[in-house]
This record gives sequence, C-alpha cells and structure tokens, in this order.
Amino acid sequence: MRTAKKRIKTAHGLGLTAVVAITVLVLAAVASESTGGGTESAAEANATPTTTAIKVQSTTEDITTSEMSTTILPPVTVPPPVIHGVREIHVGRYGAVAYRQGVTVTDSAGEATLSVDSARVDTDIPGEYKVVYIAKSTSGQEARVATRVVVSGVTEGAVVELVAPVLEQLISNAMDDEQKARAVFDWIRKSIHYEATGERDGVLDGAYRGVTTRRGDCYTFFSLAKVMFEQAGLETIGIVRVPARTEHFWLLVSIHGAWYHIDPTPLLHPAPNEGFMMTESQIAVYDPFKWGFYYKYDPALLPVGVRPV
Repeated sequence: MRTAKKRIKTAHGLGLTAVVAITVLVLAAVASESTGGGTESAAEANATPTTTAIKVQSTTEDITTSEMSTTILPPVTVPPPVIHGVREIHVGRYGAVAYRQGVTVTDSAGEATLSVDSARVDTDIPGEYKVVYIAKSTSGQEARVATRVVVSGVTEGAVVELVAPVLEQLISNAMDDEQKARAVFDWIRKSIHYEATGERDGVLDGAYRGVTTRRGDCYTFFSLAKVMFEQAGLETIGIVRVPARTEHFWLLVSIHGAWYHIDPTPLLHPAPNEGFMMTESQIAVYDPFKWGFYYKYDPALLPVGVRPV
C-alpha cells in the first residue's frame, strides 16, 4: 500500500503558475529506514483501501491553504480456476478412457477452458501412465492437476462379461449345436471388420480387441469365435496354417459329435460353405492363391483321438 503526500505551489491573481512538486512516499521504505529493513507483513500485503490526506500549502501570503484527500487501492489478485473431480482411472487393455467424465472447472473470473494432456497413455500396453488436467481462465490464470491411468491386462472374466450380452441375443436353449455355431459365425462375419493389425498376443486379448474395437485380422476373428463358441457350450481346437507363407488361424469345432473346420475370417475368394462346417476333403481343394492349398495344417498337432470329418 502507498500513501501519497503532495505539496503544490501556485499563485492566485498573478496569472503565474509556480513549480509543482510531487513526492510519493512508500510506507514500506519508511519502515525499512526506521527498523533497519525487513519484509512487508501479511497485514500490510492484504491491507484494505485507505483514505490519505493531501495538504496543499502556499508559499506567498495571498494564497490560501487547503487540504484534500484521495484513496489509493491495493492491486487486485484474481484467483486461478479450480478443477474438480479428477480421479485415478482404471481401464482394461484396448479400452477407451473417459478422461472428462465427472471432471468440472469453476472460475471466479469467468469461463475457463479445460484440456487433458494424455499423450503418454497407450491402452495397448498394460501399465501406469501420467495424465495432466489443465484449466485456463480468460484472465490468464492457469491450474493443473495430475493423476494416472492404470491399464490392466485382459482377464477371462472381462472377456466373458463383454460377450455375454451378445450371446443372450443370439442363443436360445431350443437351438442345437449347429444352430448355435451358425448364429455366432454369422454375427462375427457381420459385426467385425477386417483390418491387418498383426497382433498375436493371446486368445483373450484377441477376443477382447475384437468385441471392443470391432476390427482385427484373422487372429482376432479366430480368438473371438473361439471364446464365443465355447461360451455357447461348443468344444473348439485352434488351428494355424503350417508351413506358412503367411499366417492364418481358424478352428475345429465339435458339432453333433463330429469335428468340422470353421473359418470366421471373411475371405476374398468364396470358400466351401462360406467357411462354415468345412470337411477335410473340402479344405484340401480350396487353393485360391495356388499355394498347394490354403488350409494346410499339421494333423499331428491335434489332440489324440481328434479326427476331422
């Protein structure tokens, strides 16, 4: 806070204006001189506006002396905006993160904008990631709040929970094995879009990725079909092409006590039965790329006693 003392010299009636001298004294400086220095106290820093008397005094006999007062205001400090509702976020692998859910901003100076720095987060990789919420007010003030996003690995329970509502719509107790398999097969073909991702991170991860993102390559189609078939009560065995010019995955599924080849991945060239319930003789002649045949695999890798139709 400052107190101003002004001495003004002027001549009345002579048409002359003398020198005007203005001296501004700072209380903090006076205090420093009288006490040997020191910082301004909290009371002085937060002082309320005061009225200061300013005396105008003449230097000649025909000039009257008068006093006037003025008010000197302390500087106004605008508080920064306040961010509410920031919390630690937990999400499954490949899941979407709702960063702004439940988060709000209040600002005494007006409207504030909220942004989220989530550049470090990668939901494809389990781990802990730092996230920073940033609020900026129209007055230029800024507030920051940090938290973390925890990306957990995919569990069987999480995948089953996701596919259960789909199966409830597709499967009924009146269906036999073939009808159940066909319902799952048709849903996957219609609902999942092919995309060359190259991920080979386990059946649970592949199934989770398929049901949450609705896209993936043959491994995603294979993984999701395996989980859904088994949840529908069907027994399955995973098959991989060997020797492989390029990788491909499909399934053997037990239907009415017999093992059939089922390939849920959409094919550029129509396969026998559209890829559903194919026999050994049918897959042996399917060779759209002239590789020998498309569904080449090693029967020795099958469990003992399993002989496809």
